[in-house]
Amino acid sequence: MKMVVFTSFKGGCGKSTTLIAAASVLAEMGKRVALFEADDNTPLTIWRRNAEANGLWDEACSVYDAQTLEAFEASYEQAEADGCEIALIDTRGGNSELNQVILLNSSLTIIPSSLTYYEIHEALQSMRYVVELQKRIDAVHPVGLSLNRFPNGKLSLSEQDGLDALDTVPVFETRLGARKAFADLGALGLLHMHHRNLLATPGKRISASHTQVALQEARALTREILQTLEEEEA
Repeated sequence: MKMVVFTSFKGGCGKSTTLIAAASVLAEMGKRVALFEADDNTPLTIWRRNAEANGLWDEACSVYDAQTLEAFEASYEQAEADGCEIALIDTRGGNSELNQVILLNSSLTIIPSSLTYYEIHEALQSMRYVVELQKRIDAVHPVGLSLNRFPNGKLSLSEQDGLDALDTVPVFETRLGARKAFADLGALGLLHMHHRNLLATPGKRISASHTQVALQEARALTREILQTLEEEEA
């Protein structure tokens, strides 16, 4: 089972939203997905509860407790026994022992960020931490930044400066835009199921078209994630 870790020292960086978008696409593809809840704010558990209430959940996704090292180890074994093909892990902030174990055992680490100066700074700090942590045990796995809340129009000078600051670090090509569909996702459910509901509801076709763009971005990012995992395995 491949482990994709979403991490950052900074809260509110779009970590859970990026994970949720990828989980939606993986479920749409028919993959069995393990979602590990290491963030003590439990955003994935809240998301699943909201999704089930809205009828927008797929049992191909399962949320597992990873609040402690012991819980993570037990949940990992359970997820493998349940036949999960890929694990997405939502970490908490900081450099706890649990975070270190998760990061050192990851197949791919994704650090989400917007283009604000402070978030870019924190994202680069997080990337340096992950790289240095891997070097300690000579086990290097891919690490990349994933941009979210990306402006849909022309970039401001500060946003362009933020983008330019990423020229020398690995960044996923796909950017998740500043879209209402992503902002609302935690309160709704799986993105592709939400889009399908909109298409089937009279008067919601315009909303469906906007959600379609978000879904296309989520699909493109997920394809990049899967391609990176394939290249790492090869």
